[in-house]
Amino acid sequence: MIFDVSSAASSAGELANQTLSFELTRLVESLLQEFALFLKIILEFIAISIIAISLAIALQQLWQKAKRGRLKDAQQAVRLELGLSLALSLEFLLAADIAATAVSPSWDAIARLAAITGIRTFLNFFLQKEVRELEAMNQQIRENAES
Repeated sequence: MIFDVSSAASSAGELANQTLSFELTRLVESLLQEFALFLKIILEFIAISIIAISLAIALQQLWQKAKRGRLKDAQQAVRLELGLSLALSLEFLLAADIAATAVSPSWDAIARLAAITGIRTFLNFFLQKEVRELEAMNQQIRENAES
């Protein structure tokens, strides 16, 4: 039996190339997963910040109006602003969920994303509906005040 050195060297080179390619692919996948996790955390931080800042502003506005005895007038305007902020934060949370699912789309993750998306879309729909109603009421109040 004659051992072909050039064939063995060629096979070893191909194996090394395949191993390098596999390792490079794993590295890129790992970096992509880390970036998606980082992006998810940033988007969730933005959403929570929007909620916290909006809540602080709403409470401050209510406090100022209550001191002047105009709490009832302020409630609708504050609810409108807070509702818009909550809708915006829901969009950021949805983006965070999509970013997290995009890199590891198992059926379990996709089903979880579908459920979360459905719930958040449902919440956002009714939140936007309430915001439109509050805007219409505020417009009517302004028109009545001008008359």
